[in-house]
Amino acid sequence: MAVVPHSIYPWMSINRELIMDYNPIYITWLGQGGFLFEINGSRLLIDPFISDIVEQRQGYKRLIDSPLNLNELDPDYIFITHDHLDHFDPIALPQIHKKYPKAPIYGPQSVIDKAQTMDFDQSIMNVVSKNKSYEFRDFTLVVTPAYHSDPYSVGVILMMNNMQIYLSADTTFSENLVQEVKALAKGKIDLVLVCINGKLGNMNWQEAVSLVGKIGPQRAIPMHYGMFAENTENPKPFIKECEALNVDAFELIPGIRKLIHLI
Repeated sequence: MAVVPHSIYPWMSINRELIMDYNPIYITWLGQGGFLFEINGSRLLIDPFISDIVEQRQGYKRLIDSPLNLNELDPDYIFITHDHLDHFDPIALPQIHKKYPKAPIYGPQSVIDKAQTMDFDQSIMNVVSKNKSYEFRDFTLVVTPAYHSDPYSVGVILMMNNMQIYLSADTTFSENLVQEVKALAKGKIDLVLVCINGKLGNMNWQEAVSLVGKIGPQRAIPMHYGMFAENTENPKPFIKECEALNVDAFELIPGIRKLIHLI
């Protein structure tokens, strides 16, 4: 099973009827660890960091503006991987909740605890646990361990359309992490989205390559770079080394919707 980002490879001949049959998946990178997934008409928003809260509190200025505005998000589900400012955005998330009050919010205990101190409708807050799976209308979300400074931090495997996408979220590298992720997947993982910045409790690009090599996906996408001058990395070495492992790797452009489908 393989995945191809159509807009990355415009020279490929694509059968439009085949795309429709497979109900393709769209991914939009919001920068840092934030993504919008569109799956069979459902929209899953993960870690939307779109404010300047980090600059306000820590002095780190954004290198890029938020690629999508509040009206463009339109989530059906929201997942927050941990309680850090660039993942649980305490300015943006309440605004998103106010704009889309029916969209349930899922996250580990640290996220729920933070939400309880803020103006959230607690009835839509849902705590998740590591190594558990959660069924949604059009996909399954499997919560994976992550090893980060928030001890409740998690990653996710998204299962849909016979495809599996692993999003590492913020985590350091370990052999335990690799084995745990592989054990939670149902067969081969098709696409890995992995942090590469190598600072503040995240794996560096070399460790990210090692994770990709051990998991063995068809494709890999680097993330968690390019947002702050103090905490970034060049993705090109990661991409080059993944390609040496016969793993197709490429960058996403923040705000640009990419089509992923089975072939």
